[in-house]
Amino acid sequence: AALAEEARMMLSMLPWGIPKPVGLSDSEPFHTLWRFLGTHWLTGSQMNDMLEILRYKINTNPALMKNRVWGTALVPKILEAHRAAATNTYWTAQHLGWLRDLGDDIMQSGAALITSTHLGEITDEPHWVTLIFDMTQPNGVIRYGDSFGTPIPETLLAACRWWMGQHTATNVGLEDLPIATQQDGFSCGLLVNNSQQHFVDSSIPLTDSAEFVNSRLEAFNKISARGLEQVPVTLLLHIILLTSMMT
Repeated sequence: AALAEEARMMLSMLPWGIPKPVGLSDSEPFHTLWRFLGTHWLTGSQMNDMLEILRYKINTNPALMKNRVWGTALVPKILEAHRAAATNTYWTAQHLGWLRDLGDDIMQSGAALITSTHLGEITDEPHWVTLIFDMTQPNGVIRYGDSFGTPIPETLLAACRWWMGQHTATNVGLEDLPIATQQDGFSCGLLVNNSQQHFVDSSIPLTDSAEFVNSRLEAFNKISARGLEQVPVTLLLHIILLTSMMT
């Protein structure tokens, strides 16, 4: 009841029609966060918002600093670079500079790179999964989490191993990432986020299907609160005034 009441309050305070502020993933309208409420499939914008909240948690906790977070654009770029591997342009293409820097960083720092990816480009299925390039391990491990329990597609695995191979001579392993089992057609995005949270902080349990509604409310409340922190005070006061007049 408390989560639902908080969500109701947050929803009433969201500025409708203005872009999301700095601190969230993009400039889509703030009110699109409503997709977290109910049985809505999450888009890349909401997936990236959850990754931003995870990034903020990591960046404000020194004990978690071996983790890196990157948005949903990462894996499509790895796939693109892998398809062009025969041209030998990975190390010279200007538009891949950030990808090279990222690969070097996780190798040299012994870090774990956490991301979410959509399988549509690979399997034509509208499904979110987790990928973690975990270089905290001696030889490195690719951790893959699919809430349907399906193995990583060969095309995706080949591209990920190729990318890792550009930055290390070791044979990077593959392991399943613990993730709760999906029992519907729309909850993959939140289960992906939950698996990432569990990886970063093992005190966070994997989501039980009975608690799934609460998980959606928690995600909505956290992201809304983070966004509202960045809203100019004058606008926020105006929203609060309007809200009080309507209740």
